[in-house]
This record gives sequence, structure tokens and C-alpha cells, in this order.
Amino acid sequence: MRKISVSIRLGLVFGIIIFFTVAISYVYLGDQLRALFYDGIKNELYKNLQLNRQLLEERPSLWDDIAQSDRWADDVGAALDLRVTLISLDGGVIGDSYIPADRLPLVENHIDRPEIRQALDEGFGESTRLSGTVKENMLYVAVPLGSEKPFAVLRFAKPLHDIRLLEAELRKGIEGALFWSLLLSLIFGSLTAVLLARPLRRISDAAENILHGDYSMKLEAKSDDEVGQLARAFNFISDEMKRMNQQEEWFKAVFSSIREAIIVTDSKGMVMLANPAACRLFNLDCGEMIKTGMGRKVNDSQLIELFENVRKEGAPVVKKEIAVSTERGERMLQMSAVPVIKDNLSEGTVFVLNDITKLRNLERMRRDFVSSVSHELRTPLTSIRGYTETLLEGAMHDPENASHFLQIILKESEQLTALINDVLDLSKIESGRIEYRFRPVDIREIARKTVGLFSRAIEKKGIDVSFDMPDDLADVRADGDYIELAVRNLVDNAIKYVPEANGRIRIFASGENDMVRFGVEDNGAGIPRKDLDRIFERFYRVDKARSRQVGGTGLGLSIVKHIVLAHNGRVEVRSKVNLGSVFSFTVPVVRNGG
Repeated sequence: MRKISVSIRLGLVFGIIIFFTVAISYVYLGDQLRALFYDGIKNELYKNLQLNRQLLEERPSLWDDIAQSDRWADDVGAALDLRVTLISLDGGVIGDSYIPADRLPLVENHIDRPEIRQALDEGFGESTRLSGTVKENMLYVAVPLGSEKPFAVLRFAKPLHDIRLLEAELRKGIEGALFWSLLLSLIFGSLTAVLLARPLRRISDAAENILHGDYSMKLEAKSDDEVGQLARAFNFISDEMKRMNQQEEWFKAVFSSIREAIIVTDSKGMVMLANPAACRLFNLDCGEMIKTGMGRKVNDSQLIELFENVRKEGAPVVKKEIAVSTERGERMLQMSAVPVIKDNLSEGTVFVLNDITKLRNLERMRRDFVSSVSHELRTPLTSIRGYTETLLEGAMHDPENASHFLQIILKESEQLTALINDVLDLSKIESGRIEYRFRPVDIREIARKTVGLFSRAIEKKGIDVSFDMPDDLADVRADGDYIELAVRNLVDNAIKYVPEANGRIRIFASGENDMVRFGVEDNGAGIPRKDLDRIFERFYRVDKARSRQVGGTGLGLSIVKHIVLAHNGRVEVRSKVNLGSVFSFTVPVVRNGG
């Protein structure tokens, strides 16, 4: 819908006011002037009647001849431009300026005419009506003649048609004057509306700019009238809104950059404001809350209960740890809450929630790591100490037992050395301080080199090793030493857990879009489904007794996972109990230009 400007609306208002004012004035003045005009004519007729009445105090003797009385009426009517009628006391017409003398006897008796009856009764008669004699609307005035005793009635009449012609001429003058008054009033009213609307239009333009975030426009406030005061007030509001907008932007920047989840609730527990960290944590639609200004409730029952408790108690909460369920799983939160109290009433609560899940997991992992390392070190050290003490107590003089004990000590020391090396490698990888040297690497060459390193173990267990890698396989972008370490750990695990005599290992690689998938498939004991999600954890073993028996440290798969993640790849495992396992990972291929 098209907007109508203020100047047009003001012009229309002024025009309507002026139009109705002129119309009412026209009607009112017309009625008043008409009344005055009629009164003037009646007064003039009355004056002429009185003048002629004074001249005819006694009945003229020549009126005995009806022709003479009619001639007198004709002369007076011609002089005054009126209809002059003489009526005898019995109602007969003895003279009329509109009727010839020879027709007067035929004229209807006038004794019952209203003006004649009123003149005889009251001394003056008046009537406006249709003349039965001349068939025309006329204004009649009549007076009796005779100072002592009336001898006749003198009547003057003015045709209403003549009166209306004069009235029409008068109205034309009035209409012309009112037309020019209306036209000039509309012109000046429109100019006034434009002048009044101009500062309002500037204020409207400035308000439109503010709605679009432009606060640069300032209004001139030279006058001290209402418009000047409004302009000064608008400039002040504009400056305040600009300052508040800047503060709001700073607040949003600070509020959004805070890593802790911040939630502000109202007195009913509805979430009215939340920063991006809280929105991500609790799946809140912050944009919708800001847009609609409406709050919403969180879904977690424990958090809702906590909100309610803080709201009811009205007391601050400092660093309380709670566990809540989110779309990202169960999270451990450290919460602080401060109620907003005004006039002893709670208007809401500010919650600060720090996600300490990772910290608590790291603490748990540290405890588990220390416990696992201690346990893994204690077992070989205990075995080494026991056999050493046995040798010192005299077994060293028994060549057969001494050789057996020394072999056990050697095996335990090798396992201890492997454990320490794996711990050092994992610690170095997890620290993030490794500088990977990425370059084109032929993963087929690394696979064959790794198998060569384990040739004695493969021959000893009689394992059938096969390669399934195409000749045109693309090179991968990787650090050759660390990719070799990952491949070595996967091959080592497969060799350790396949059965003797009929063990089979298939080493394969294939291209997948911009990645190369490398994997090791074996026909070992397999991994139960419940353990698949945890086998990449440090020191996690499916069969702890067998792992120690074959020399596993429980860190190899964890090392593989960290190396592959550092190469922007992904590790996967598929396994079924007694059917074997397939461990694979992806690494990106070398793109054009390196």
C-alpha cells in the first residue's frame, strides 16, 4: 500500500476544514442575507404604505369613479414599481395597477385575503402567497386608509420572482467572494502544510536511517518552537542509540567469545538469553530467542530442577558440579549461579556453566595411565627381580636352570623396553610438539619393508602373508617415519594374534576419492563387539593375560590412532570373534603441486 505523505494529509485536513467552513458560512450567510433582504423589502413597502396613508387621511371625492381610483393605483404602482391595490371595506377592488379598470368588477372579493383581514384587525397586514388574481407568488403588505375611520385598504405587493432575481444576484456575489476565499485559503493551507511537513519529513528520514543502523544524520534545531525541541530531542536520542548500539556490539562480542556457557533465565525459569557456547551445549535456538524475544525451557530435567532450586532459594551457588545429558552425550558441568533480586523479588538468575568434561576425562585418563603404567612395569620388574634373586641364591650354579631363568629375564626386559619405548612414543605424539614432515610417500613400499622386518616372526609362526595393492596406487602425503610406525604396529598386532601353522595376513590398499585406504586383515581370534569402541584406548586389552604372554603393551593401537588423526585420516576396525579382524586407516593422496 502506497504511503500518503504528511504534507498531503495536512493539506487534505486543511482543505476539508476550509471547505466545510466556507460551506457552512455560505448556508448561514445566505439565510441571514435572505432574511435581511426580505425584511428590507418589507420595511421599504411599509414605509411607502405609511407615506401614502398619510396623504390619504380622507377619501378623495374623485374615487367615486372607479376609473379615477384605478388610475391613482396605476400611477403609484408605476412610480414605485409595485403592484398597488385599493380595496373597499366590503372587499371590492376599486383600483389595481396590474388590472385594467374595466375588469375590476370581475375581480374576486378580497375581504377574506389574509393581509386584508389582518390590516383591518391590527392596522397592518402581511402575507406571502400565490395571487389568485394574477396567478403569481407575491409578497403582500396592507394598511387601512382613513385617520378617524377606515374607508378603504391600501395594499402593496412585490412579485417573489423579482425578489428571487435580486436574491440570486446577491448570492452570486457571495459565491464569488467565497470561491476566491476558498481558493486562496486552500493555496495558503497547502503551503502551510508543506512548510509544517518539511521538518517532520526530515525527522522521518532520520528515523528511517536509524532503523537501518545509520546514525550519521543530524537535524537542524534553530528554532525554539515545538519542532526545534523535537529535533533536539531526536538528536539526543540518536546519539544515545548510537552509544547503546556500540555497547551492545561490544557486549555481544564479549558475550560470544566467552567459552563458558552463560544462561539468563527469568523469574519463571524460562531461558531468555544464552551465549553461543550455551546454545551449542543445550541445543538452544539463540537466533530465534533474539528475534522473537521469547524464552524457552531446556530439556534436561536435572538442569530444570537446578534452575528451580536456585530460583526458590534465592541464594548464590558457587562451582557446583553437575552431570547433564546433552546431544553430545553426558557432560560434566561446573556451575555458578547468581539470582537477580529487586525489591526482595527474584527477577531471574544468571548461570555460568563451565564444561569440565574434558578436564575430568583427562584426570581420569591420567589416573588410569599412572595405574596402568605402574601395573605394566610392576609385572616384568617383579619377574626380573624374582628370577634374579633365585639366581643369586644358588640357581646360577645350575647351568640348565640358570639359562632358562636368564632367558625369562631377557624376555621380560625386552617387553619392559618395548613398553617404555611405546610410552615415550605416545607421550611425544600426544604432546603435539612433533613437527611432521609431510612429503609424497609410497605406502606399498612401506608395507613391504615392514613385512621384511618381521620376516623371522612370520617364518617362525608359519604365517601366510599376501599383498593386495594396485600398481597404480597414488602416493600419499604423509610423514614416512610415523606412517611406517603405524603400519608396523598393525602388522605386529596381526602377527601376534593369528594362530600358528595356519595364520593368514592380508595387507591391502586402495584409492577412495582423494584418500588412500590401507589395512591389515587377519584370521585371528577376533574382538568382541563390546570391546570394539575401546580398543584404541591406552593400555586397553581384550585378553590381558594373552596380551602379556605375546608381549603386547596395550599402546600400539593408541599410537596408530594419534598418527592417523595427525594426517587428517580416520581409523576403522571390523572384527568378529573367531573369524579375525580388519584394521584400516585412510590418509590423503598427494595433490597437484605437492
